[in-house]
Amino acid sequence: MHISRIAAQNFTTPHYQLQQVKKQDVQQNQYPQVRNFAKVPSNFNYNANIHFGEFIDPNRTVTNIGYEEYMAMTPTTKRRNRKIYQTFDKQVDKQELVDKKMDYLPLKSEATMDEFIKTSKIYTKYKDQPIICLGRSPKWFLNAALWMKDGIDDYKFVAFSKNWYRPDSNLGIRRLDSIAPTEKEEIAYRKYLKRIKADPQTIVDTMEKTGKKTVITDYICSGKGCTSFLEVLSKYADDLGILDKFAKSIQIVGIGSLDYMEELDPYAEYIPTPQVYMPEKLRPYAKDIKQEFYNMDYNMFREMLINQNTNECRSTYYPHETWTIYQPDKFKTGLIHDMKKVKEKVKALKGNKSSMSAFTPAMGDFRNLLNFRILDALYQRGLLKAVHKSKI
Repeated sequence: MHISRIAAQNFTTPHYQLQQVKKQDVQQNQYPQVRNFAKVPSNFNYNANIHFGEFIDPNRTVTNIGYEEYMAMTPTTKRRNRKIYQTFDKQVDKQELVDKKMDYLPLKSEATMDEFIKTSKIYTKYKDQPIICLGRSPKWFLNAALWMKDGIDDYKFVAFSKNWYRPDSNLGIRRLDSIAPTEKEEIAYRKYLKRIKADPQTIVDTMEKTGKKTVITDYICSGKGCTSFLEVLSKYADDLGILDKFAKSIQIVGIGSLDYMEELDPYAEYIPTPQVYMPEKLRPYAKDIKQEFYNMDYNMFREMLINQNTNECRSTYYPHETWTIYQPDKFKTGLIHDMKKVKEKVKALKGNKSSMSAFTPAMGDFRNLLNFRILDALYQRGLLKAVHKSKI
């Protein structure tokens, strides 16, 4: 029996009673039996409205797990979730996964988990600075840093997918005008940045008020994605007349794998440290924009960044073709359940097929079990914060 189809009566914890409740009662938030947690901390306020931007699917095996939900778990519930985590690979309905070849949950090995935590700790170095998480790649690491003792207090997620730059042997990188955003798309994205306070003006104001540069962090290989993002920001800043101030208010923190880069080019004489090449407007300021790169364990890298199931869980896919269509910050987790209409609109606008996919029950289980595994590992290592208000 597939894990995303296991009947609710197989479980005794109140979480699974959600699956026995009528749909209209769930929608109206009328299911008091779900609130009867055993040994819930006195200051714990269970938020029954936490969701993934979709109705709670009755076929889900694992309900939403964040920091508060983990802290409210009894030892029995934790043991049950550990068992589900270990058996997920055998039970999951592969047809519901994004990447059917990599149908396993990551971080099962304690050694790999140690490497994951090691990378997550990188961000504690920047706990006193504002952090922008660019796209989905750094998000799991930042989540762990958010839950970690002496970790960060907050970070800002900025949805951004695809790119319009390519590596160039002479210039380092070159722009492909034919696949770049339209003016209408950029205007829509600027509104999104301003709404979530990740716009150039906010970044400059923060620098002037606190003296702290904003960290922009991303997975870096060729750096073309971050270059594309910086182009949008720099053009926006230039139009506001604050390009110089903006350039001196940011720094880049990249994460990635040198072993993976060597795998991509096994005949290379050496593997250079990945960097972000500056778009045209920021080239005069290249020396002012500090860049740091952190190498990670190859096996952990494959599980957390190459596995598209892990990648798909992080947040919405948001290429520029969709900037005028939907707003990712309107969803509590940045996840969209039914992508059918969005796919149709993108195809009509661009004649392209989108790689977006629906957030299936199996993908919901995948995300929540991975959340549980990370929280549980931090707890078992004595690294989990005693108090934290989860925002994810």
